[in-house]
Amino acid sequence: MGEKPSITLACRNYDGTGAIMRGIVKVPGIDLEIVECEDVVDMFARMYKGEFDVSEMSLAELIYYTSRGRSEFVGIPVFPSRIFRHGFIFCRKDSAINRPEDLRDKKIGFVRWVQTATTWVYGTLKDEYGVKPQDETWHIASMHHWDDVDPGGGVAPRDGSILKWIEAPGKNPAERACRALFEGRLDVLGITEGQISLLLGNSEVRRLFENYREVEAAYYRKTKILPIMHVMVIRKSVVETFPELPINLFRSFCEAKARARRWHRTIPSIMQAWTNHYLDEERKIFELDPWAYGLEKNRHVIDRFLIYCRHAGISERNISAEELFHPSTWALEEQL
Repeated sequence: MGEKPSITLACRNYDGTGAIMRGIVKVPGIDLEIVECEDVVDMFARMYKGEFDVSEMSLAELIYYTSRGRSEFVGIPVFPSRIFRHGFIFCRKDSAINRPEDLRDKKIGFVRWVQTATTWVYGTLKDEYGVKPQDETWHIASMHHWDDVDPGGGVAPRDGSILKWIEAPGKNPAERACRALFEGRLDVLGITEGQISLLLGNSEVRRLFENYREVEAAYYRKTKILPIMHVMVIRKSVVETFPELPINLFRSFCEAKARARRWHRTIPSIMQAWTNHYLDEERKIFELDPWAYGLEKNRHVIDRFLIYCRHAGISERNISAEELFHPSTWALEEQL
């Protein structure tokens, strides 16, 4: 027998992907060359530039390029990163903002515009708290995760809001955005996990939602949405060579996630003293599986996000959820 073909897969080592990253779960007919990445901005950019065959990708970036007919990769409905965003909105303590309804006419900033976290915050402020885009100017430090290749001009929100560049010093977009908040050039800043320690360590700012866990739980009960951040994508040229790869990858990621669930329940220490108690408390909130893979189980999440992308100008045209994923994966579901 000849050697199996090799493809590169870039991903963070989440609990749900760990079995693939460690080589415990295999993909039939393929040898995976695993590239473990901690810097997601770098990972996305390297996938965009052609360095990987399969990778995590920003859902917003996938929508941006798919809607413009410029995407060289296609998704499979595997979502390795999901997180609520309420706890990642910070405001200055001197800005007289006591509740989200106070954001009108405030200077609201983000690290970048074509970013999934940004889009969820933007949409949630509109839907849940009555922030009117036609009254807002959104301040951004960057457009894409790969501005050195595509600076991303020409994005125009369709809801009346305006984009304005953040003018602040800094070696990268995240630093420029954070400094703008610290120096009072912004009143509010939506961030990602990468900036959380920096903002928590600054005495001039605080979370907009101090009780963010309760707020996020209420949001889920109302919407049944645990926001998707990242989606797994495959380079289209690779799918042409290995047409069975989307299905096989989906099934392998499902198996890896199932192993992670068993691991959570049986390993006595994952740096949480009461792991099973915590999991039981989450089950009371979520009832169903908020981490589910598959298009149909996530259609309500993706459709809501597509609306936000359309209003924000990230999507150039109305697209369906199916357009984001390889057709062979549309009907796939986890086998529980």
